[in-house]
Amino acid sequence: MDNIEKLISGADPAKQENAGGPGPLQLQDPVPIFTQSPWPIKRASQANGWRIFAAGTAVVAVTAGIIVWSPWNAPPVTVPAAPTTTLPVDPSPDPSGSASIDDSYRPQTDYGLPNFLVPAHQNVFFEDSTACNALDVSRLVVRTSAGILGTLPGGPAAHPVIGCRKGVATIMTSDMASDRSAAPGTLPEGILVARWKDDAWSIEVPATVGSEHEMFTWPQLRAQGNPESAARIMAGQLSDMGIKPEDSTKLMGPNVPSWMGKTASTDFIEYGNRLVSFTYPNWEFKESMSDENGNPIAEEKGTELTEAARYDLQAFDSRGKQVFGLSSVKKGSIFEPTACSDPETTYRLDGESPSGVMADSGPLKLALITKTTAEGGEHSWVGLFPVSLPATGKACNVRIGVDRKDRTLMLTEWVGPMGFKDQSERNAYLKSPEYADAKKVASLLNFDHVG
Repeated sequence: MDNIEKLISGADPAKQENAGGPGPLQLQDPVPIFTQSPWPIKRASQANGWRIFAAGTAVVAVTAGIIVWSPWNAPPVTVPAAPTTTLPVDPSPDPSGSASIDDSYRPQTDYGLPNFLVPAHQNVFFEDSTACNALDVSRLVVRTSAGILGTLPGGPAAHPVIGCRKGVATIMTSDMASDRSAAPGTLPEGILVARWKDDAWSIEVPATVGSEHEMFTWPQLRAQGNPESAARIMAGQLSDMGIKPEDSTKLMGPNVPSWMGKTASTDFIEYGNRLVSFTYPNWEFKESMSDENGNPIAEEKGTELTEAARYDLQAFDSRGKQVFGLSSVKKGSIFEPTACSDPETTYRLDGESPSGVMADSGPLKLALITKTTAEGGEHSWVGLFPVSLPATGKACNVRIGVDRKDRTLMLTEWVGPMGFKDQSERNAYLKSPEYADAKKVASLLNFDHVG
């Protein structure tokens, strides 16, 4: 039997989010600290302060590409070697300022920040100053140790702003940005620090990109499983950046297990292919296929999804956070999950909700699962599990994949991992807009060989 093995072992720290730290989830309106937007776009009449309103409900097109994520202990998808001395350069306005941001990078929601910036959380502190007003992730200059210049891959949603104050801006490398990077290893994960100098913003990339050079958000630190270490690491990060403790909440965001939007979605769109059909909110998708040897299959080759050895689909919310993920693999392929290696780890399910998914063994349910290791480390994430799975038990009894005809579906990690201080924080998450959206999507999700 295929089982879940140690979820976090060997994972990229930027993808981990730990348990610990004070405070309930904060889902209130953003602090009214910014009042102007220098980029001319159509707006509703508004008073001073932040007003969040929908700028449109255009359908986001599904994009094709290569996914760098792979299941635990399963052989990774082979991707072509990427250069590590250059940075991808995205379309941006001309230096004269006469052109506007490319529409493909323009967020669908106006958050009241300049230059279409997207807030990483609901309490972003954004100083009303010349420097902060000029912050534009599409024009932000990135310098490597070799002196090579480039811009950040993706648009504002791929790099939401955590805070801006006194010539320092903290920018989050979102899940979407990590997945889309055309040159893995050239940009740190976690937090990017931009500085205002000579009337321009720039980011200096360290000579060696690795976990020892990376700085992480509170949710990412919490996901590493040790509450005590999260605060200690954050203190060290602040020292390395020269940020005073009194400025930490303004530039590093709230110490909570997850950053998300304020309200659940109301508009949903239907999507379907020969493997999956569902209804989803305003998400952006990325899908890919691989052959039996792990080589990516280009969409234009016309390979049927049902014939691909592996098919991956990910969805990202308006802040670039992954909120949905599935892998469909052929039985007997190199992508089949491997056996459990953490027999002492236990699990607990919270927030169980029915889904529309039917596996060969029966229906599946959505739940927030929390794994606890023998050492006491805890990690939580959202996914689909068999309805018959008990609310508590050994993690080795939780299969990472379920059977559906001639394929294995891996659906256990939609959102996560997350780190919760206690059960009250878990309960707050189960009432959050993010989980409400997940329940709605799960209830209408179907897998079959459809037309």
